[in-house]
Amino acid sequence: MKKLVCASLVLALSLSAAKAAPCVYDMTPLPVTNGTVANITPTGVQLSDGTAIILPAEFLAHIHLNQKLAVRGLIATATHTVQALALDGNPPICPSAPVIPRGAFPGSPGYDTIHP
Repeated sequence: MKKLVCASLVLALSLSAAKAAPCVYDMTPLPVTNGTVANITPTGVQLSDGTAIILPAEFLAHIHLNQKLAVRGLIATATHTVQALALDGNPPICPSAPVIPRGAFPGSPGYDTIHP
């Protein structure tokens, strides 16, 4: 566990230069998934136990094979997939800008507009 914390700290320090930020939202209730990076994919990584981790693009640039990784995120119920929202740490590290989907909502100008 101590090595995993150290590896997370090294990753967090390297991300601080890449505009990683403290989290806007409280990530502590989210489950932690950790392991060793076995494969790097276009959207994230695959851990040695087969778990696929989908990472924000800011984090993906700093990941290396055989690196210990601990993330907080949403775990898929049917597959071994985790949507990582933060790197685990004290405090957790998030991407510089939170990704919040926005769209038309009741009362907004675009809500009742029909586009051909």
